[in-house]
Amino acid sequence: MTKRTIGLLGATCLLVSAAARVTAQEPPPPPKILQIYREEVKPGKGPAHAKVEAGWPAAFAKANWPSHYLALTSLTGPSEAWFVSGWDSMAAWEKDTKAVEGNTALSAELDALQEKDGELLSGGSGLLLSYREDLSNTPNVDLSKMRYFRIITFRIRPGHENDFMSAVKIVKDAYRKANISLPWAVFQVTAGMPGPTFTVWIPMTSLSELDATMKAGKAIQDAEGEDGQKALAKAAADGYNFTTQNIFAYSPKMSYPPKEWVAKDPGFWAPKPAGSK
Repeated sequence: MTKRTIGLLGATCLLVSAAARVTAQEPPPPPKILQIYREEVKPGKGPAHAKVEAGWPAAFAKANWPSHYLALTSLTGPSEAWFVSGWDSMAAWEKDTKAVEGNTALSAELDALQEKDGELLSGGSGLLLSYREDLSNTPNVDLSKMRYFRIITFRIRPGHENDFMSAVKIVKDAYRKANISLPWAVFQVTAGMPGPTFTVWIPMTSLSELDATMKAGKAIQDAEGEDGQKALAKAAADGYNFTTQNIFAYSPKMSYPPKEWVAKDPGFWAPKPAGSK
C-alpha cells in the first residue's frame, strides 16, 4: 500500500468531497471525513521533494483517476507537506483505496515514486478527522479560489470537550454581533494523534487577510464582552493542554485538483512550463 492510497481524495480539503457538484451559486460543504498524510521534509530538500511529488498527480492524470487531492506546504512551524483528502464516508475511502491497489500499472508507478520520496523525508504520519458542523462558521466557500489555510490545533484535556465547544460558541456569536465574516470549518481528530484534539481550518485568498483579522481583534473582544472573555480564559486555562497555529500554502504542482478547479484558474492550477508559448 502506498502512502497516497491512505490519502487519495474523493475531492478535497475542507475540503472538497463534493467538488464535482460545485456551482458558482453554492459552494459545497466540507466533507464528513477528512484524511491527511503529513510528510516531514528534510531541511533543504523542499525543491527536490516537490519535483518527486509532481509525479503523483501525473500518474493519476494518466490513469484518469476520479479521486483528487490537495497538497499544502507549511509556511510556519515544521517543514511539512500535507496531502488532504475528503470523503463522504469511510466506506468511500476504502473503496477508492482498494481500487488503486487493484490497478497494477498505477500501483507500480506509485510504489516507485514513494521509494524516491522516502529519501527526502525524515518522517510522516496519517490522520483521520470528522467534520463538526456544529462548531463551524459559514464554512461553504469556493476552495478553488483560496490559496492558504490558517490551521489552529487545540489539544483538549480529557473530560473538557464541553469547555472547547462553549468557547467556540462564544467566538461565533462575537463574530456575528460584530458583523465580521470569517469562515472556518472544525474537524475533530478520530485517529492518528492523542485526543481529544480539534482543528480549525480558516481558508484565505491572500495573506493580507491576516492583517484584517488582527485589525478586527478589538471589535471581536468588545463583542465577546467581559463575561465572554473571562469564560474564554477559563476554558483555555482549565481545558486546553496546548494550542498551535500555523499557515499553509496551496501547492498546485503537488496537487491533483478536480477539473472544475483547473477550468476556473488554469494559470494557477495548470501553469505552462517555463519557456512554452
